[in-house]
Amino acid sequence: KQAIEKIESILIDGKYRTIEIVRKPLYSNGEIIAILGVIWDITDFNEGKEHLKKLEYGLNKAQELANIGHWELDLITNHLFWSDEVYRIFGLKPKEFDATYEAFLKHIHPDDINLVNSSYTDSVADKRGYHVTHRIVRKNGDIGFVEERCEHEFDINGNVIRSIGTVHDITEQKKAQNEVMLASEVFSKMSDGVVITDADQRIIKVNEAFTKITGYTNEELKDKTPKAFSSGWHDNEFYQKMWDEINHNGQWNGEIIDRKKSSERYTAEMHIIALYNDEGTLTNYISITNDVSKKKEQENLIHNLAYFDALTELPNKALFEERVVSRMPFTKRHDKKMALIFIDMDNFKNVNDIFGHLMGDIFLIEVAKTIKSTLKEQDTLARLGGDEFAILIEDVSSIMDMIPIAEKIITAFKKPIIIEEKEVYTGASMGVSIYPDDGESYEKLVQAADTAMHQVKANGKNNFQFFTQNMNEKITERLFLEYGLRNALSNNEIFIVYQPKVNLETKKVYGMEALARWKHPELGLVQPDKFIAISEETGQIYSLGLWIAKQALIDTKALHQAGHILIVSINVSSKQLEDEHFVDDICSLVDEIGIDKSYVELEITESHIMKNIDKALLILNELFFKGFKLSIDDFGTGYSSLSYLKKLPAQTIKIDRSFVLDIDKDEDDKSIVATIIAMASALGKDVIAEGSETQEHIDALKYLHCYKIQGYFFSKPIEIDEFKKFVDNF
Repeated sequence: KQAIEKIESILIDGKYRTIEIVRKPLYSNGEIIAILGVIWDITDFNEGKEHLKKLEYGLNKAQELANIGHWELDLITNHLFWSDEVYRIFGLKPKEFDATYEAFLKHIHPDDINLVNSSYTDSVADKRGYHVTHRIVRKNGDIGFVEERCEHEFDINGNVIRSIGTVHDITEQKKAQNEVMLASEVFSKMSDGVVITDADQRIIKVNEAFTKITGYTNEELKDKTPKAFSSGWHDNEFYQKMWDEINHNGQWNGEIIDRKKSSERYTAEMHIIALYNDEGTLTNYISITNDVSKKKEQENLIHNLAYFDALTELPNKALFEERVVSRMPFTKRHDKKMALIFIDMDNFKNVNDIFGHLMGDIFLIEVAKTIKSTLKEQDTLARLGGDEFAILIEDVSSIMDMIPIAEKIITAFKKPIIIEEKEVYTGASMGVSIYPDDGESYEKLVQAADTAMHQVKANGKNNFQFFTQNMNEKITERLFLEYGLRNALSNNEIFIVYQPKVNLETKKVYGMEALARWKHPELGLVQPDKFIAISEETGQIYSLGLWIAKQALIDTKALHQAGHILIVSINVSSKQLEDEHFVDDICSLVDEIGIDKSYVELEITESHIMKNIDKALLILNELFFKGFKLSIDDFGTGYSSLSYLKKLPAQTIKIDRSFVLDIDKDEDDKSIVATIIAMASALGKDVIAEGSETQEHIDALKYLHCYKIQGYFFSKPIEIDEFKKFVDNF
């Protein structure tokens, strides 16, 4: 056997040397006859070997740091050598790789295999190097990008015998490149405008969206500052605050008004960001701009729709309430007062009925202008809806301060409003409440002013009234009655009484007036002048009126069946006449009960007819031609002219009780009654006097040739059973 031994020796000069001794026995006939020994100095060899290891380590480290590996392919043996870095790039270990060209191709992305293979084989065939970028599939499935370069070695005949190449892992560069491309694509395609500046605010680039918004191109703005599109709208303080926030927080968000290339101003939502490098040095500013001009216009439109009246452009109910409520704390804190004036225009419905709704709108616009002309700039005038307006007067010292303001408004409406070259006169019924005296909430203030306004309406309109506590008590009673009236019919609290009508010439009962009564479970008997008015204002009069009519028709039919052929008079409210279904509904009721219409007399008050005489004439004529009898109630209290009276299809005129009560004592009343009787006779109309309570009344009326009487002299209004007995015994 051979033996190898290494010995560390020290030479005479003191240097260390490595000696390698190789001993090998020599045999003869199976016996060792000598030992052959070879001794040589391998110090330089070992040092060279160590140096090569260091070089190899350094090369591998350099390749690792550069993400570059190298490979060699022996075309004679098909052996493929990979450096450590190539294995790392492919995510493999040497023992996992077959080290052949075919094995290498298996780790190329399937879509790139043909590219890589043809690039290499073509380079060998053409005896030139190649440079190709392709994808690889790592062991864990990740996709990587590599850049390969290759050169060839040739034999003496010029044939390629070996290829030497490098593999550069450019995966991260590709990712970064894709991110840059994506960022560039996003930058150019963003719907928001983007401006990039350097640290000195010099514009580097703007995107297409910014150009679309402003009209400025990248070339026009390059190296300029954002002052180029400043609108001059904002003061220095605005910009100082903006830059203070950017410098302190690194960004600013806000709304700004800038200028387009066309000099048009526009509103933008802007986000400015300061960018810093890794060392903390400011490098750039980026501003992202969103043109919100249309959005602001829409917001303003929505705000105006929400807080302003579209017709008059005055603050509406919502804004008025907001202003009143917002001023309450200040007013109370400084021990001041505010006044709220609630205005309802008189006779507005007549304007709509006569001229139509379009002219009614023009009328309201002129009304708003008229009221506004009487006020100070700091006063708030609002339209609450319909023909209702409200005024807020601040810093009121005394309730007396309101008198000249209200009088000024009343005076302003003494002049007519011109509509279609026609003069229209109107008035303003106003209620005044004071904060905090009449209420410490908006609702109570409005309620108080509204109550005072209704008091004005009840007393003749076109005036003003301050709220008093007494009115509050009336409102409480009214609300109580209004609530109770809702269920009065279903609770059988409403009943009908009848007052007979007597013919003095025949000495017989020829008719009766149906009158509604309400027996309230707590208040007892409620007078009709109270609950009928409430039912008209709340819209319950129509259903209530039809119920009264039906009950009266049923009772009348029963009287007819008992042999008492009487005419029943049924009162009709103007609210009922205004309903387009009234004629059909009353006709259906009469047909349903089965009474001839000639025995049904509909009573309409003179004042109700004159509210809209033209429309009333149409409806009354229709009822007349349907066969109903018609009567004008409370005649003499209204303002009808002879020409209109002549046109009315009413067969009967009913003299109001106010003229009858003193007919035996007051010569004026006697003259009025005589005139009415003479006028009715001239027009061919019948006359009946209501309110006849004494023998003196009867004698005076007979003297004036009025023979049809209704009043307490004969009977108070009584229920149907008692009425039957009255007729039987009359």
